[in-house]
Amino acid sequence: MKNKLDNLLTRYVALKIYTKRNNVQGMYRNLLKLKPIYKNKTDYYYRLSRLAYRQKKWRQALDHINSAMQLAGNHSPDKYHLFKADCYIQLGESAEAVSYLTEYLSTKPADAQAWHKLANEHNKLRQWKDAASSFESYLKLHPEDSKASFQLAECYRKLEDYQHAEANYRQAVSNLDHKHVGQSLADSHYWLGLMQLRNHNPDQAFRSFNKAIELDQKLKSQRFGIGVFHEHFKQWEYAIEAYKSQLQQNEKDAELQFKLASLLDKKLYAPEDALKYYEKALELDKIRSPWHFALANCYEQLEDYQNAAEWYESAIARQEKHRPGNYRRLGYVLGQLGKTEEALAAYKEAELFDKPSMIDQKFYKKHINKAKVRYAISYEHYSVNDKIVFYESLGGTRMMDSPYAIFEYIVDEKDFKNYTHIWVVNTFEVIPVKFRSMKNIIFVKKDSDAYFKYIASAKYLICNSTFEPYVVRKPDQLYLQTSHGIFYKTVGRDSAANPVGVAGSTRNLLQATHIIVPNEYMAEKQPMSYSIKGINYGEIAKIGYPRIDVTINITDEAKHQITSRLGIDSSKKIVLYVPTWRGTKANTKFDSTKLIEDLKMLAELDVNVVFRGHPISNRLLKKVKLPENIIVPPPDILTNELLGIADIVISDYSSVFFDFLVTERPIIHYLYDVDVYTKERGLNLSEDELPGTVAKNSQQLIDAVMNKLQNDKPSSHYLAAKNRFCPYDDGRSSERIVKWFFYGDNQDINFVDRVKSGKSYLYLGGVLRDKSGIPNLVNKLNHLKKNGNTVSIMLKKELSKDKDKLGMLTELNSDINLIAHDKNMPTTLEEAAAINYFHSEGKFINKKMELAYKQSFKREARRLFGDSRFDEVVNYETNSNYWNALQESIQATSTLD
Repeated sequence: MKNKLDNLLTRYVALKIYTKRNNVQGMYRNLLKLKPIYKNKTDYYYRLSRLAYRQKKWRQALDHINSAMQLAGNHSPDKYHLFKADCYIQLGESAEAVSYLTEYLSTKPADAQAWHKLANEHNKLRQWKDAASSFESYLKLHPEDSKASFQLAECYRKLEDYQHAEANYRQAVSNLDHKHVGQSLADSHYWLGLMQLRNHNPDQAFRSFNKAIELDQKLKSQRFGIGVFHEHFKQWEYAIEAYKSQLQQNEKDAELQFKLASLLDKKLYAPEDALKYYEKALELDKIRSPWHFALANCYEQLEDYQNAAEWYESAIARQEKHRPGNYRRLGYVLGQLGKTEEALAAYKEAELFDKPSMIDQKFYKKHINKAKVRYAISYEHYSVNDKIVFYESLGGTRMMDSPYAIFEYIVDEKDFKNYTHIWVVNTFEVIPVKFRSMKNIIFVKKDSDAYFKYIASAKYLICNSTFEPYVVRKPDQLYLQTSHGIFYKTVGRDSAANPVGVAGSTRNLLQATHIIVPNEYMAEKQPMSYSIKGINYGEIAKIGYPRIDVTINITDEAKHQITSRLGIDSSKKIVLYVPTWRGTKANTKFDSTKLIEDLKMLAELDVNVVFRGHPISNRLLKKVKLPENIIVPPPDILTNELLGIADIVISDYSSVFFDFLVTERPIIHYLYDVDVYTKERGLNLSEDELPGTVAKNSQQLIDAVMNKLQNDKPSSHYLAAKNRFCPYDDGRSSERIVKWFFYGDNQDINFVDRVKSGKSYLYLGGVLRDKSGIPNLVNKLNHLKKNGNTVSIMLKKELSKDKDKLGMLTELNSDINLIAHDKNMPTTLEEAAAINYFHSEGKFINKKMELAYKQSFKREARRLFGDSRFDEVVNYETNSNYWNALQESIQATSTLD
């Protein structure tokens, strides 16, 4: 007995301590243990129920309050009924909650919150009349509650009592107006307008709808009109009528056409009516795959399988993600047309990324979403299509530069009318309106399944920078590498940031079949900087930059359209400021304060100041507010078009000034941080080699602009620079490139002579694990080079972190190619499994696995070296299965000839 009392005392003390600490779990646990003392006390069970409720133990709370009420009998306090109702509310048992709330309110009719709870529970039970009555009782006590007024209006709307609904929506709006609530206020004005419309007050409804549109923060009603409110709140027929009305104002709004079609199709189940709006939307804008799919599905519902097949195919052609369901729909309609083989092909392609039978599920899930795996699967599946041209400019920034100039030259040519043009873009927002409606242009995003498919199947590849690291040019693909500009800044191995070379540019140039350079300077500099001298398979042509054709050939009409669009004052000269970016690609930076100060000074001059930032630095300037009178052109106006209208160009270390040289108009080099920039990035040209005027501070910049406004004649030094850097830029570069690249016409092409040497040696150095052997290796390579051979060494990027090894490598002859290794080896699932198994077990399960292993390294050799051939391949990473297999594949390829 004593032990029992001691235990109860301990529990009591613990309860006091936990209560002081507000520890709900401890309070509840110890109070339960005190039941022998308090078991006949109603407040004991009430307290237990409250503690259980705070722990979200709703059923236990209900049991405890039932015990309390059973003890209290007919004398249960009102609060017990209210609490029991709260328990039922939490348990989702609305009918029981209504019963106890009603009983509680019969004696406590002034409890506003209880009326609100009762109204909500009636709502859950869809008892709109009782809910309305309860909300009214609540609002008598709290008339200022706009949300409750809105809920009461909703009840009357559902009861189709539109008069009372309108009155309460008006009250809700009135209360919200005083609180300045955002989207809730917009929604309330919408519902008020809808009730006014149903009460046959169209003028009042019009005003309410306009107010809703004015306050809207999320539905884009400023663009699409009140229809988006109707659609959002599932008022389908009103939405359809509103969209039709909106289209009368702008029938060329493709998205509005599609919205209307979707409602007719999906909500009113009227595909016949939806059809013409789908077709109009796609006539205006063919970018989005789901739009094509919707039209195809509409045709399928109408059993027009021929058109359904056509639009399913175009949907699949544009889908960013491989969607098996789209292929199966295509397979079905092709089957309905009796095209059995085509249907089977569609069903087969639906399974492209499915799990192969010999791969386990865990391995599949780990690898299937890797870009390099999905690309390899696509590479092996898709054959090359002679009628596809693939373009990528600066990683998908936008349609620009030399790839765009070539595209514009051929897109309307009759010889290319049956070609499909694939453009890589990072966002569909940058696509110019004039190309959105063209059937033969498809836009894809990097690392998408569409990107994998088309870069693996296009006959013609055109790029000015680098493709993704896993990309491999197939033997029957042609790759034109246009580069991005003349090397004013140090790049590649010349840059301090790349002591073992630069993987991306070297790999792309080695894979390219056609490489263009604009002058003799680049013909020498580019192969050296990117370590391809003597080993590149592709032809290098001195041909000029196609993008400069845009500047040279710009018409007066085009100039007028651009200046009008930009709001340029035709009575004043145009000064174009085009600075480059700072830092490295891994750590970009920009002194926005300095930029703003300089732009403000320029803006005070009696000129039009146009600012065009570099694509890399633009993301750093997104939140920077430029002076109001600075003109910032939209992305779809090309930089070379701006050069065509500019009277003066200001640049810093950007190669854009080379493009402007052809105009013979003034160039100002604004080198305010030349010492820092030279140390950080490095420059290939000295100040005395620059055509135009050099300014080192803001005042010199302003003075230079003022001077060139009066004296714009080119000096002999300027013209000499033009002859040096732009000898082939005559406005016909695109024409010559198209004849050469697409037709194989070499007439009028000035090729860079291939390097004639002895043998070609490739050393696979990796990380040069044997540090002590590096001096001997360096001596050996230098000796081979001295004897007239072509010598190349591939090194892993990790070497950049080893200062000792790098120090030894500085003794290498500068004519030896330094090739940085890139580890993004693409593999199919079967190949990845074969590599994993062989590298762990040292053997293959069967011949099929061995073939998959060898196939992956054959492709890897092409990825790293294209069609380059070597007389001897030496491997310094003999303990590595990867490097051994790579050596074997390169040797096998080199001996094929």
